[in-house]
Amino acid sequence: MTLRAILLDLGGPVLNEDAEYASWEAFLVAALLAEGREVTADGLRGAVQAEIAACNPNAHLAAVWRTLRPDLEAFRRVCDAFRRHGRTFLDDPQGVVVRPEARAVIPALAARYTLGIAANQPVSVLGRLEEAGLLQYFRWKDVSEGMRVAKPAPLFFQMILDGLGVRAEEAVMVGDRLDFDVYPAKLLGMKTVRVLVGPYAGQQPISPLHVPDRTVPTLRELLPALASLPERQDGR
Repeated sequence: MTLRAILLDLGGPVLNEDAEYASWEAFLVAALLAEGREVTADGLRGAVQAEIAACNPNAHLAAVWRTLRPDLEAFRRVCDAFRRHGRTFLDDPQGVVVRPEARAVIPALAARYTLGIAANQPVSVLGRLEEAGLLQYFRWKDVSEGMRVAKPAPLFFQMILDGLGVRAEEAVMVGDRLDFDVYPAKLLGMKTVRVLVGPYAGQQPISPLHVPDRTVPTLRELLPALASLPERQDGR
């Protein structure tokens, strides 16, 4: 089966979100200290990384619960405040920038394949892509907020495939997360490429369906990785 379309995650491969994760860490350390718990930035970071390695989809909250358990009321307070902080950051995402390699690779990808955004993001992120001159290269331009469905739901991916008019076996999902990108895409029969950037580079596969077909360090290596994927001849 000929490869026709690329579904591309934004956070991680295209957008450097290190500033956002740093803001999360600083906020949670302060919130836990306010609850009277002894915690350091290094300690919290290690707990989060351990949860990420295990493919826990709620790694930061799991690390918070480790510190607060069994105090549910304190956990609720921190969680509610953390969600408010996250929304405030998204309103003004200082430090989140388009990676330089994305500016070069996305036009090259669009010259060969149909491109679709496949990202859990607010619709405001589309303006950032527009400013970078990259939104024009995508045929599917919607994100989770606009779709009313988010990863890792298989429906999220199916909606994009249907919108692009391609079958799952004709598409490749490119993202940084094994749990939100690789696993659900493989459930549908897509090929997958993992990009080892950001905090989720520490994830370890927890099942065969969490193992990507190819792994690249950045988007710079994506085109050769796509070319190396075997074409399926059986139509399955």
